[in-house]
Amino acid sequence: MPAPTKRPEILAPAGDREAMDAAVLAGADAVYFGLQGFNARARATNFDAGALGETMRYLHEHGVRGYVTLNTLVFDSELAGVEAAVRACAEAGVDAVIVQDLGVAKLARAIAPNLPIHASTQMTCTDASSVELARELGASRVILAREMSLDDIAKVRAETDVEVEVFVHGALCISYSGQCLTSEAIGGRSANRGACAQACRLPYSLVVDGKDVETADRAYLLSPEDLESSSLVPEFVRLGIASLKIEGRLKGPDYVGSTTRLYRKAVDGAMGDTKAGPTEAERSDALQTFTRGSGTGFFQGVDHQRLVEGRACDHRGLPVGTLLAVERKIGKTWLSLKLEHDLARGDGILVEGGLASAGEIGGRVWSITAAGKDVPSAHAGTTVLVWLGPESALEKRGHDAPPAGRRVFKTNDPGLEKRILAELTAHPHKVRLDLRIAGHVGEPFVLEGKTGSGGFARVTGDANVELARSTPLDAATLRDKLGRLGDTAFELGALEVALPEGTIVPISSLNRARRALTSALGEHAVVHHETTSASYTDMVEASAPPKTADAAPGGLFVLCRTLEQAMAAAEAGASGVYLDFLELTGTGEALRALRARGVFVGVAPPRIRKPGEEKIDKYITSLEPDAVLVRGLGALRELSKARQAGSKVVAIGDFSLNVTNRISAAEILGRGLDAFTPSFDLDAAQLVTLLSSPFGPWAEVVVHHPMALFHMEHCAIAALLSDGKDYKTCGRPCDHHKVSLRDRAGMEHPVEADVGCRNTVFHAKPQSAVQLVPALAKAGVGRFRIELVRENATDVKRLVTAYKRAVTEPTRAGEVWRELRMEGGYGVVKGSLRVVS
Repeated sequence: MPAPTKRPEILAPAGDREAMDAAVLAGADAVYFGLQGFNARARATNFDAGALGETMRYLHEHGVRGYVTLNTLVFDSELAGVEAAVRACAEAGVDAVIVQDLGVAKLARAIAPNLPIHASTQMTCTDASSVELARELGASRVILAREMSLDDIAKVRAETDVEVEVFVHGALCISYSGQCLTSEAIGGRSANRGACAQACRLPYSLVVDGKDVETADRAYLLSPEDLESSSLVPEFVRLGIASLKIEGRLKGPDYVGSTTRLYRKAVDGAMGDTKAGPTEAERSDALQTFTRGSGTGFFQGVDHQRLVEGRACDHRGLPVGTLLAVERKIGKTWLSLKLEHDLARGDGILVEGGLASAGEIGGRVWSITAAGKDVPSAHAGTTVLVWLGPESALEKRGHDAPPAGRRVFKTNDPGLEKRILAELTAHPHKVRLDLRIAGHVGEPFVLEGKTGSGGFARVTGDANVELARSTPLDAATLRDKLGRLGDTAFELGALEVALPEGTIVPISSLNRARRALTSALGEHAVVHHETTSASYTDMVEASAPPKTADAAPGGLFVLCRTLEQAMAAAEAGASGVYLDFLELTGTGEALRALRARGVFVGVAPPRIRKPGEEKIDKYITSLEPDAVLVRGLGALRELSKARQAGSKVVAIGDFSLNVTNRISAAEILGRGLDAFTPSFDLDAAQLVTLLSSPFGPWAEVVVHHPMALFHMEHCAIAALLSDGKDYKTCGRPCDHHKVSLRDRAGMEHPVEADVGCRNTVFHAKPQSAVQLVPALAKAGVGRFRIELVRENATDVKRLVTAYKRAVTEPTRAGEVWRELRMEGGYGVVKGSLRVVS
């Protein structure tokens, strides 16, 4: 592993200008922010592309880099807008663009060859091979998946020298970024398009083997705690991680300022500054601004018992005490609390509720009584009575009071935001400026400045160096005069004096030179990246499949999770099956049994592959299947090498590669695929438009499937049905039970584990694209797929028979749709294919 040569960058979020200012004041090395459109936080205020140059000048003057998030999937109709955004970023001197879409990466590299590209965590890079593929697309840095442990990161760092960035603080998604389809399936709001509906934060109930199972007060079964890893900064430094990223473009300046300060001090301490290092109070300040509970996420390995407590889904702040009783005195209802931390009048508090927050009580502290006296505040260890005011729910509920023993949290400290911003303003982070003054007697002096962030400027003074008639200038006087940097972004570092001994320079001239130098540094902060004449239209027109689509046979294929399903699909006339089994050994046995019957058999490896899991792919290769689903960027890169070595296995790019435009389709097909599955982010009209092109014959369209909503490193099955923290200690309840999660609408969503012990939550209702079959067949699509979850043999035969009828006779697709909607009892829906206006 390469030894770290420089301190890691502190990368702060900026959803608006106030948050950006707070990040700069707190000492961020870089900020990331979105333009209006094409970024994964559509609900943030974001920044106007027209003022991007001014924004970048402000950042560069303060020695801060600016990264623009273009990290969403885009459709062909949006490529003109993406091109305009890339050109605006290049003109404004943006330090990097963060991208998810492979087509956007190709477009950005063609338009602005020198504009750095960072591969978003939405690319789902989890191993060295996926990191290297991102490099081949032009990325100079890769933001690793949040599910990576320190050991995983160390292994990736040992195999590639590409810069890596990791999230170190803020909200955690329960699903792998780039692999969450919940918002798209349920509400037509794609997480891959910046419009996550946060269905993971909703309550669910547990169903095991068809029966309801109690979960005590846990209802938010998919809502993980937040990430706080400041204690691990020395490990990040040791691993040579280039950038430590703070999540939070939807959060305010107090959050941004306090978290940036926390990690700035943690890095300073880890780099050997004995006077640095954050205090516990500064850590508490950062968490008080926003936390759902906090921990180190996956950095120290999987712990299914910790990640999801399940008792809350939103900000609660910090624990402040325990409820002892609810008392009625002098016409008021009081909370009797045993304080663990200080509490003051005006603070917001929350008494934790029961299941799904039932009975939760919250409000602002109106009055505190301690030892019989009204007090403005009380310290930890004190027993107090707290009144929440006449309009509180507690007064109105009366007997509906929460029981003793409930935890109490401080949700808000009204003085904290002002205090944090005041502290940052009073002690802003400054850019180190090293100066050198030189000259000869009778000639103007020269003042040079070099910043800690790499800026350089030189100015010539408007007065000559003269011999002193009395007291010459000394180094102390020069430091005093040149160090008066006032409200600029700079503070004086080293000062080199190269003037002849016994000379003097007019102080007024020194002052003018100092001001001219800082102004010149600001001017030099404005940079531009050259652009080419390439355009999105050129790239779309040049995007074509690399050869004829004859390697992959056509027909109707069925992805199966049991041998019973696979046998039934084959008996019903499916053209072939894919095996996606929990057990590797079971996959081999099933493949041999099916092949003995002459069935075309493909294998579906896990969607995620981490370092050390290559053995799964090697085993699958050893089975010599007829086809394989390529589900990740690492596997896609290795396919190219396998093709060069003579591999003839049919390779189908799966939906998890997130292809939504012709440029990305051409990119992945050019790496050796025989067909690709379009992204589920495409609605019906967009899907037909994409495939009504030369790419139609190269597509394998999923015509029936329960949408894979969440794909998680967290195992909800182990968390809820065992005491084990990982696959070694969980006892494998997935082998013995069928687990589902029931939502508020009463729909039961199956939860299945894969070979890598990762969970997928599937939608309760299958989605059907059968109505599109005539248009798709006209476009040249010849491969269709059914994906199964828990269907029995009878269901499988009925489904295969129905869809085979539509595929072989597209004019009967409407008839099949009605059958599946009504007669078959499957209750299929259009799901993500519906066109949302």
